[in-house]
Amino acid sequence: MTQHYRYSIRSILEGERVSIKNILLILLVILIGAEAILLSLLTEIRWVLVLSAAAIAYGFLSTIVAARKLFFLASASPHSALLAVVLAIPLARLSPIGDEYSWAVIIGTLLVYAIGYAIHRGVDPDTATATFVALTASLSVISIYFVLTNFPLEADIMDIIVGDPLLAGWNETLYALVVAGLTAIAVTMTYREQVCLGIDRDSVKLSGIRTAYYDALTFALLAVTTVALIKIVGFVLEHVLLLLPAAISSSVSNSSRESILISVTSSLSASLVGLYLSTLVNLAPAGVTGLVLMLIYVMALAAKRRRVTL
Repeated sequence: MTQHYRYSIRSILEGERVSIKNILLILLVILIGAEAILLSLLTEIRWVLVLSAAAIAYGFLSTIVAARKLFFLASASPHSALLAVVLAIPLARLSPIGDEYSWAVIIGTLLVYAIGYAIHRGVDPDTATATFVALTASLSVISIYFVLTNFPLEADIMDIIVGDPLLAGWNETLYALVVAGLTAIAVTMTYREQVCLGIDRDSVKLSGIRTAYYDALTFALLAVTTVALIKIVGFVLEHVLLLLPAAISSSVSNSSRESILISVTSSLSASLVGLYLSTLVNLAPAGVTGLVLMLIYVMALAAKRRRVTL
């Protein structure tokens, strides 16, 4: 009787925690919307849109990275994006077809598919990723030197490495919004299957689902998102934005739906707060966003530890 009573009390408390968490999430979404409107009035609406697009894209993509346990591949994809964007500069100048974005997306996708194919053929993921990072890092240094010596007035490599969303024009803003929208749709429509693949890939294969399609989609999302947004957030910070939102959501979420919502809202709130603080203290928005996201992660860990002790 006493044990049953304890279970009843525990279930009631857990239900109250879930309801309170849902209310807090709704309030957070409302606050994010209000903050976006206020920042649009105080600063440039283009800055708010481009940072929000990057936050949404990485927030959704981070959940797939966590569900599929692709942390090593996600940490390597910015290296392929850096190499792809740098190589796209001379190719766009010398080739009669295609612009920098087109060439960068093509090269980045091929690079990510190459490492994905190696893993699919049985190469150890850690070994394949380490080899891939070593190769792309070496080629990136060579390519950066080549571009700086031959196209000195046509490319700013620092924008690619550090990132500067405040210099994004309307074309880059619209491009980022399209990428964010497509990423959100693709992740939402395939999230259940991606989670199942991360839990038990063999059972998913036996059920008749074509896992190659979901693998191809995941690799394409990693390539396109990292290439498209590298000039906005920078090569350095892409690692943080790809990995931390899912780490935050996994610390405090109780379901897959909560995981997506917390990942996106934490990424979006960090980007908007980072934009506001960067305009106040005149610092790089991408770097401040990374610090805010790290602070949210520490708070999530503290909340998780407190929940475990209770």
